[in-house]
Amino acid sequence: MGVLQKIALLLTLGTVTFAIRWHYIGRLYRTRRNFANRELIVITGATSGIGLAVVSELVSQACHLVLGCRNQAAGLKLREDLKDQFGSDIVVDIFDLDLNCLKSVAAFVKQVNALQKPIYALVNNAGVFYAPPALTVDGLEQTFQVNFLSHYLITVLLLPRLKQFPGNSRVINVSSKAHQAVERFPDLELHRDFEDLPSNRFRAYQYSKFSLVLFAHKLSSILADSTVSIHCVDPGNVETNIYRNFPPLANKALFYLQKPLRILLIKTSREGAQGILYAILSEEVPRFYITKHYFNANESHEVNPRIYNPILGDTLWTLSRQLCRGHLLEMS
Repeated sequence: MGVLQKIALLLTLGTVTFAIRWHYIGRLYRTRRNFANRELIVITGATSGIGLAVVSELVSQACHLVLGCRNQAAGLKLREDLKDQFGSDIVVDIFDLDLNCLKSVAAFVKQVNALQKPIYALVNNAGVFYAPPALTVDGLEQTFQVNFLSHYLITVLLLPRLKQFPGNSRVINVSSKAHQAVERFPDLELHRDFEDLPSNRFRAYQYSKFSLVLFAHKLSSILADSTVSIHCVDPGNVETNIYRNFPPLANKALFYLQKPLRILLIKTSREGAQGILYAILSEEVPRFYITKHYFNANESHEVNPRIYNPILGDTLWTLSRQLCRGHLLEMS
């Protein structure tokens, strides 16, 4: 093979590689927006992965960030790192938040309310995947509570602050295409301790994300006449520690064997954060659902059609209020 042929082959391979990554990864979202009035943005799960990537982008936008962190030491270290990188004038509050405990959620909301500021955006980002079945201190299965119910409680309790924002505020739920697989709702077995089988771990994750999207659609209908919009963003497959319980990726040898393919098909945390950043920063966003690529923002073909069933939405709303009843009454 001659030199020119080799160059042509390399160019072809490069073009194909770029096209594949473009398809699976998408492109970076660019904006010149700046928050001149220190608008308040609340984010869960911000010390690693996608949440950290979102924070790293937003901190330069001059907004006021509130980060809900289970690991307080990691949160405080993150704030110091951000100050070293972006300057000591950034405004970042670190509040304790354990999504395995509804009492902790209510305490977190009280700290946010104590700031006496309207909220521009709430980003429900924290989550677990393929976690072993375990009950939280509230007696609920951890995947269901961490991925959905605690974020339901945060959202409902912070709605008054979101409504106070002088303009369009928004709630962004980090969803997953996995919610499409759910055919039965409610599935009360997945609210409690279930048998530890791989299929059940997948079901629990799918169900929790379905619940999150169903809640988002129900809430968007309730808030149809308000200035608060609700969004679900599927970041796609992203290289984060959410896979720490998943055997094919938790095993270091298997992980590195897959590395070349993952570089081609899997997003970095920064790439995975782009849809969320679009939902936060764009002046014009759709009222309900955006997909993993921000330039497909007006498409909704990746939504499980069951979320449009008003009976299921009402059922989830009633069930969620019952499970959180004591904390909702306490905050009212």
